[in-house]
Amino acid sequence: MNAKLIVPLITFLLSLPATACECLWEGSFADIAPKVDYIVHGRIVQIKGNSVDLEVQRELKGTGHFDTVRIWLKTQDLCRAELDRFALEEQWVFALDRINEVPDDGFNPMTPNISYGRVGDFSLGGCGGYFLPSDGRWISGPIINATKWDFEPDTTPVLLELIESYVQGQASRSDLQEATQMDPALRELMINTRLHVKP
Repeated sequence: MNAKLIVPLITFLLSLPATACECLWEGSFADIAPKVDYIVHGRIVQIKGNSVDLEVQRELKGTGHFDTVRIWLKTQDLCRAELDRFALEEQWVFALDRINEVPDDGFNPMTPNISYGRVGDFSLGGCGGYFLPSDGRWISGPIINATKWDFEPDTTPVLLELIESYVQGQASRSDLQEATQMDPALRELMINTRLHVKP
């Protein structure tokens, strides 16, 4: 084989998605939140290789005082979220683990944008409610008691403030459960009434 073709071929093969990870469902967001290092609400401002950069809008757990965080997703057999779930300008709540060390095979100079990640960055799990979509105010997804592998359950979105209160120990699981089961029309009526009633 022509030597000029070997390096591009190797690079291409290394960049291909590898085997799917094998993991158990780790639970909804309510189960995962106490176990992770950092929970943040923000907007995706860049996608590069198997990473996304998230513009931090609100830190819910952990205080990094970051403007932007780099989050590494699935590559090879790592049990992380799939890149194709996310798009530029989308808003999310992410439950993240800090990368404290990189394994020996975690970085390949031939594919620097596709790797395990860098020390100090974060990784996003894919086997549970690690990521919740947001419109800036309301949060949906597998917040609590979601069926295994159902990332888009048919539940009522809840306010970001309630998610934050739960993470900080000021709201209970039953508060989350009740909010996700509330009739959306009733919820809107309650909010609108509150906004128009003067103290």
